[in-house]
Amino acid sequence: MVNIRTLYLPHRLSQVNLTEDQSHPILAGIQQALADRGLYDAAITSTYDALTRDAISQFQELEGLPATGLLNPLTYCRLQPAVTSQITAKIAERRATTAIARANILITKSSRTLTLFNGNSPFRQYPIAIGKPSTPTPVGNYAIATKIVNPGGILGTRWMGLNYDAYGIHGTSRPWLIGQMVSNGCIRMHNHNVEELFVLIQVGCPVYIRD
Repeated sequence: MVNIRTLYLPHRLSQVNLTEDQSHPILAGIQQALADRGLYDAAITSTYDALTRDAISQFQELEGLPATGLLNPLTYCRLQPAVTSQITAKIAERRATTAIARANILITKSSRTLTLFNGNSPFRQYPIAIGKPSTPTPVGNYAIATKIVNPGGILGTRWMGLNYDAYGIHGTSRPWLIGQMVSNGCIRMHNHNVEELFVLIQVGCPVYIRD
């Protein structure tokens, strides 16, 4: 769990740097906050006087800040009440590093997804881009014939060619187009996804493309 403190400041921090004997509405809240902590027992005057300076200095010392007695932005923030909330840190999923034994790929054009199976069990699913209506991704049963690292350009960081014509699964230099029908028939993936898929499969992995 991680504790998050959120401050809602009543004044801009640019208004905080005040000099001694200066009066300002912000000082009424400062004096009250110091009084609530038992550090200031004089009248609320809205004036930065010697008593206020001494109380600020005591507060700074208690907070482990330089005890200057000056009302700087850090001291002002420490004096303000904060809303505390807790969040649970999410542990990043570890990227796979070795091929799975019974890998096979199902590409579903209607949902723009590529699902990697280990045997009959879904193992990973990724969003993809597919061919335009004029150059559709071909439906059928294929296999991975080639694997190339860093083919470059519009192919992104990985290429996995099918054993059919010049079609393949590859990365992209235009990630904002993933999920659309934009390619010349190839299957595009986010580079970080295609890099993971690349190590999970071997040449010969079956690829089933369905509408």
